[in-house]
Amino acid sequence: MRVIAGKYKRSNLETLEGMNTRPTKDMVKEALFSSINVEGCVVLDLFSGSGAIGIEALSRGAEDVIFNDSSKDACRIIKSNLDKFKEIRQLYNLDWKDCLERVDKVFDFIYIDPPYAFENYEELLKIIVEKKLLKDSGTIVVEVRKDVTLNQVDGLGIYKEKKYGINKLLYLRKGE
Repeated sequence: MRVIAGKYKRSNLETLEGMNTRPTKDMVKEALFSSINVEGCVVLDLFSGSGAIGIEALSRGAEDVIFNDSSKDACRIIKSNLDKFKEIRQLYNLDWKDCLERVDKVFDFIYIDPPYAFENYEELLKIIVEKKLLKDSGTIVVEVRKDVTLNQVDGLGIYKEKKYGINKLLYLRKGE
């Protein structure tokens, strides 16, 4: 896995071995960052895995990225990848609910790419809305299997959906 663009372009990233994480394909990352300008943004990468999405955001000029993963092994890989670029960032090793309770920022961009077995999308999105973690002009992107349907959450709406093989990206923002 590598960084696609920006100041860390073409740099390789460590990834976790095994089937517990599924790195976002380069094609999907390129499409995501072509549609979202993260320059100067504050970003939350909630299920970080190797940290590839957050590091791509930093490479493309994000002001700050907060990383979170419930796996200690994933956090070790994220820290190693951040160290490679001498990036000192907040890295939480928490369950997603605990992370959302702990963070004290309002985000321009929140990326949500949980394990395939995850089923609590509506609860997760409701917490983001209730805790006012997303700026009025902010965007949430959820990566899911293409057969997953999200129920409407008050205060958020899907404004774009893009399919890539077995996955899709759902783009949400306030007031849609």
